[in-house]
Amino acid sequence: MVIILALAVPGLGSARAQAGEGKWTLVGFTKYRDAVFINKNSAATSVAGMSKVWAKIVPSEKSKFYQEIKRELGKSGKSTKGFKYTEILSETDCRGKRIRFLKIVYFTGEGATIHADAPSEAVWKSVSVGSVWENLHGAVCGS
Repeated sequence: MVIILALAVPGLGSARAQAGEGKWTLVGFTKYRDAVFINKNSAATSVAGMSKVWAKIVPSEKSKFYQEIKRELGKSGKSTKGFKYTEILSETDCRGKRIRFLKIVYFTGEGATIHADAPSEAVWKSVSVGSVWENLHGAVCGS
């Protein structure tokens, strides 16, 4: 079974988180061994140096990102049972080395959606060295 979630994003057309579909390209691992992928077909860059792309993160159970996922799912009343990866529609400020998340979808290993969230106000975060977002920023912005 394939679950498709659609989100219209200005300047990006119809962006989709697709369980088990899409061409995911490995862009690297964090120091905690979180695997970071992007869907190059979903990438769009504006003249102002802003990029939007769907990313897939397969976290290690020992990583800080996995601990953050456990907290976020807990706040939503969801369990991490069966959790395997997230797909995130991110917007990257290439010049300012910042990132924010427009949509986050949590999946099981079988591709079933555990939870989806589209924050009403997506907060910018700095891209830190060694973080999950450093590889994503480099792949999207070329640095």
